[in-house]
Amino acid sequence: MPLRIRRSAAPLVLATSLLALAATGCSSETADGAGAPSSPSPSAESQSATPTTTPTAEPTEPTESEGAGKVCATGDLSFTVTEESQAGGYYLVTATAKPGVTCTLEGRTIEAGFGSAVSGDVMPSEQAEGEPITMTGSTKAYAGVNPNSGPQDGGVQFDEIIVSAHEGDMDPVSLKLPSTAEVDQPIGTNWHTDPAKAVPFTS
Repeated sequence: MPLRIRRSAAPLVLATSLLALAATGCSSETADGAGAPSSPSPSAESQSATPTTTPTAEPTEPTESEGAGKVCATGDLSFTVTEESQAGGYYLVTATAKPGVTCTLEGRTIEAGFGSAVSGDVMPSEQAEGEPITMTGSTKAYAGVNPNSGPQDGGVQFDEIIVSAHEGDMDPVSLKLPSTAEVDQPIGTNWHTDPAKAVPFTS
């Protein structure tokens, strides 16, 4: 009887298993790569908006027309003069700012005189300088002038007094006096906001 060779099923099973593994691998790759590649997310740098800076307004300095640092000129002020009886008699000069004017009147001796001679210039009756006065609106400044602080036996007569807002002002005004003044060594006070302080006492 011929010898029959029985073939083992193991190689077939092994081959089948390898084929199955290969199919599983291909299927896995296809599944993994089936989705479309995702777009890269934008960087934080591109997402963040460029910061905007609000410009800071430059501080504006007050203009001279607003009165900042403006020293009063004679033309900025209106002047009146009255006669007072205190301290032997003197003239009270009152200054007010003209409409729309704001300026500073220095608290110094009134710049005034009688006539053009040096002897008619008003000299200080106060030793210290006073506070500056902001002249605006209804603010008033007062200065007193005693036309005769010298010997009472004579002097030069004048009907007007010449007044400036400050020394060196080239546009003084002449004020008509309420009475004729006999002038000899005239003295005057600083400008004050209180008329009671504008009395030129002689020493």
